[in-house]
Amino acid sequence: MKKLTGFVFALSIAFMSLTGQAMELSDLKPDGITVTHGKYIPSKADISTTRLSLRWNWNRNLLESSSWKLGGYFDLGYSRWRSHLSEKDQPSPNGADKAWAASFTPVFRLEPESSAMLVPFLDVGVGVSYQSEKDLEKKLKSPINMGGHTQFEIRTVVGARFGDQKQFEFSYGWFHYSNANIHSQNEGLDFQLLSFGWNW
Repeated sequence: MKKLTGFVFALSIAFMSLTGQAMELSDLKPDGITVTHGKYIPSKADISTTRLSLRWNWNRNLLESSSWKLGGYFDLGYSRWRSHLSEKDQPSPNGADKAWAASFTPVFRLEPESSAMLVPFLDVGVGVSYQSEKDLEKKLKSPINMGGHTQFEIRTVVGARFGDQKQFEFSYGWFHYSNANIHSQNEGLDFQLLSFGWNW
């Protein structure tokens, strides 16, 4: 597990160093906004998430060919998590039914060079997250034990851009939160999410 922790940490640092060169420090104005809603995937809990994030585009391609380009953006997000278990579900007494999380993630985007009405893309990112609660309620006696407030945020998302300037986008993806065993407990959270974004 120590190797996994080191790998995730090294990968996060590599992302930051690679993408940090793509942005001027004076360029602090965000380039877009994304609104997201989703659900916790496993059946042991019933948690919904609503997320709002700001985006800073790198405005350069790390790799480019005649058919594909690899660019990306920085994502600063704020999420609200809420459990919908009722008393008959006998939720774990020591788990919180509400929490919030803030995250910062550099995200790579792979997409084709295309002038079509819909331009598909694949987003992959690894970042850091802070959540307000360590334990979230589920249907069992013990809560979802995240081990601590500091977590990693990992995402894999597919979607498409559209509009006259390709300024709008919709996407579906998987978001994972865990700490790579930095803390003594590491149960983790997995969400499936639908998002709508606007880039100005």
